[in-house]
Amino acid sequence: MADAHLKTTSRTVTDTIYGEHTHTIVGYSLIKGIGDGEPIASERFTVGGHEWVLLFYPDGKRSSSETQAAPAQHAMPPNLPQPVPAAQGRAGAPDPMMMLPGRQVAGAGDQQAPGGGAMAGGQMQQFPPHHHLMVPGVPPQVVPPAIHRHVRRDAARRVFGEENEYAALFVALIGEGASPQGVVSTSDGKVVRAFHRFTLVDQTGQGRDITKGRLREAGAVKISCARQDPNARNCHGYRKFVRRSTLEDPSKGYLVDDTVVIKYSIELVVTQGGALTRCVTTNHVKSELIKVPPPVLGRDLATLLDSGKGADVKITVEDETFEAHRFILEARSPVFHALLNIPMREGSEGVADIKDIQPPVFKALLFFMYTDSLPDELEDGQMDAAIAQHLLEAADRYQLVRLRRICERRLCQTVDVDTVATTLTLAEQNHAEELKRVCLDFVARNLSAVIATDGYQHMLASCPSLQADIIKTVATIPVPQERHSHRHPHLRLHLREHGEGEDGRRVRPRRAE
Repeated sequence: MADAHLKTTSRTVTDTIYGEHTHTIVGYSLIKGIGDGEPIASERFTVGGHEWVLLFYPDGKRSSSETQAAPAQHAMPPNLPQPVPAAQGRAGAPDPMMMLPGRQVAGAGDQQAPGGGAMAGGQMQQFPPHHHLMVPGVPPQVVPPAIHRHVRRDAARRVFGEENEYAALFVALIGEGASPQGVVSTSDGKVVRAFHRFTLVDQTGQGRDITKGRLREAGAVKISCARQDPNARNCHGYRKFVRRSTLEDPSKGYLVDDTVVIKYSIELVVTQGGALTRCVTTNHVKSELIKVPPPVLGRDLATLLDSGKGADVKITVEDETFEAHRFILEARSPVFHALLNIPMREGSEGVADIKDIQPPVFKALLFFMYTDSLPDELEDGQMDAAIAQHLLEAADRYQLVRLRRICERRLCQTVDVDTVATTLTLAEQNHAEELKRVCLDFVARNLSAVIATDGYQHMLASCPSLQADIIKTVATIPVPQERHSHRHPHLRLHLREHGEGEDGRRVRPRRAE
């Protein structure tokens, strides 16, 4: 039997993703003199799932090779005090001026270098720049900070020559999102490839923008991301982007109202297809394109409730009949589960007659059982206290714990003098302990006003034991010392009228003499 002849094909597609960011720098005159290598950064912006930031160096950015090429003899300015060997101090002790933190002292086995450094083992030891900030005749500890800055700048000028005549501009790759694109794995690490373009905008609109960028024929720039590639950096730009004299020339239009505008564009190279890129980028690209919709189970069940399709239970509340689904009622409420499984009409025929509840309240209760949320008109902030009270009672009756908590929270937000006594009674009867605590505190602080309400009389008739709880709560409220002897006279009057002592116990009224 001849072998089957199979033909396979594959395809890779390389394209670019374009992104652009404009950064405006207001107050250019205030950032001049910030120092060589000190950048002004833009906000972060994202292109291709990577986070980038623009770095503008108003005083330039010298390379490390330029810094290392500074003449050794200029490391210590000639007009500043020179270090002395330890042997020149008293009894071999080092000079006190040389005991500043970090200052190098030539030891017994070292030689003094001509430029002010110490020769240790035949190698020049340079002093750090901050040790050159001594002013002749002035102790170091009293040199003002402004003098320090001037001396530091003068010393830097002597080391490097004149100030950098160029402003520098770079872009840096600083992070990755969940789905970075254009990532290429190499033997040295992961990199992205891009074409960058920097533009200093002519704000007068005469089209004299200064633009520098990577040409296509030169190939894309490699920027390192996850692991450092020795042939790539995490930033790219130009140390000599624009001469400062050109930038600050008022006739050029680059500096207008002390403002500089920089525009940056990037074309990120992205390859799709192929075994090597699929595991790195393609899956991320596809997952980024797939949008996951929000959950709709509650909405679908609400539609099922409204339609009545497949309903097998009928519940009558006063003169209204609601159709529902047995399996949902049984799953959501232990009370309904018991009601619909008794050997009576409710269990055998799926017909129930509910008493002591209003139809609008039961409708909201049923909606919550299907969707685990309240109708839009009863969401937090829109449900009035009366509905919240009735719904709390229904939630406790059918053991819907989450609904009861929602109602408790709403009643805590709406507690006032007119409703607090009724709400306190409801909390006591329906095991809402947190709501009860809030109501007791409110009643204790507003007792004289609450006593005058009809709800308070209803509370006395329904839950007389709450009077003792009110008295205990009143006793915990701090009262200023000067008012202590006249504490809550309205409470004493109320207790006398109802034949009770301050501890809540019944007392015998005094006989008239």
